[in-house]
Amino acid sequence: MRSSTTFAVGHPYYPSKHGKNGKQSEEHKRKRSEAMKGKNKGKVRSFEFRKNLSVLNSGSNSHLWKGGIYPKHKAIRKQIEYRLWRDAVFARDNWTCQKTGVQGGRIVAHHVLNFSSYPELRFAIDNGVTLSKEAHNEFHSIYGIKDNTKEQLEEYLSRAF
Repeated sequence: MRSSTTFAVGHPYYPSKHGKNGKQSEEHKRKRSEAMKGKNKGKVRSFEFRKNLSVLNSGSNSHLWKGGIYPKHKAIRKQIEYRLWRDAVFARDNWTCQKTGVQGGRIVAHHVLNFSSYPELRFAIDNGVTLSKEAHNEFHSIYGIKDNTKEQLEEYLSRAF
């Protein structure tokens, strides 16, 4: 903890309303209490009001609404087939990033041909390669996230790191 001599009075880390230990003085607490009197803090709402509010802000009325669909790619990536594919790609590559040669750490099973464009190849082990999280992000920052090709991956892997 910093000493009181480090900061000038009114400094954001040691405001003048606080005492030596950074605690509010009794005078400040009293003034704050007086200022808050009559404010509607902690208003208790009825069950009906809360129920109506939840109905008004749910479904298509919510600002988070995306048309009532659950992203299919999220559902597929939670399936056992996807996990088995990912583990098989990691095992084939000995849990080693194919760009950096570093074994273990934060690794990703990257689809050589896009997950969304080639649904028939989603679980093909030959369509996967192990990359570190950093290398994977770098690949997509260079080549984008759509319509990636095998040639792009080969070019990326042959570049100096």
